[in-house]
Amino acid sequence: MIIRDIDALSSQIKDKAKKTIADMNADEKLKKLGAQGVVVIETIRQLVTQMAYFARGRMDTDDVRSIFYAAGLWELSDMEAKQKVTWTLKSKHIDGLAIDIAPIRNGRVWWGAQPSVWERMGEIGEANGLKWGGRWKQKDTPHFEV
Repeated sequence: MIIRDIDALSSQIKDKAKKTIADMNADEKLKKLGAQGVVVIETIRQLVTQMAYFARGRMDTDDVRSIFYAAGLWELSDMEAKQKVTWTLKSKHIDGLAIDIAPIRNGRVWWGAQPSVWERMGEIGEANGLKWGGRWKQKDTPHFEV
């Protein structure tokens, strides 16, 4: 199950996340780049969800689908089941210390946003005291944590 409730986050990140989202939604540079705002993709994460994410790209496609179903997640395509999306079972999401945020365009999540959109979002999050996953070797551009 995906949890998007900001109030479920740890007190160490909650206010920073709220300020970051407000700043992103008001940011003129993001608007000029084509983003119409941002949306919370995920906040706190259950261990079963993290295990399902970790299975992607590491197990047989049918097994990954079974784990996703057991975790109450969406039905995966073959491509999604084969793609690694996390490198750990110890995500900061589990402890409520991370949030994933994505830009919106035309009323939908804009996963294909150009790098400058994600970079601007990262700058805003960092200005509010968050670490941004876009700076990592294995980039995770929607990810912010403390």
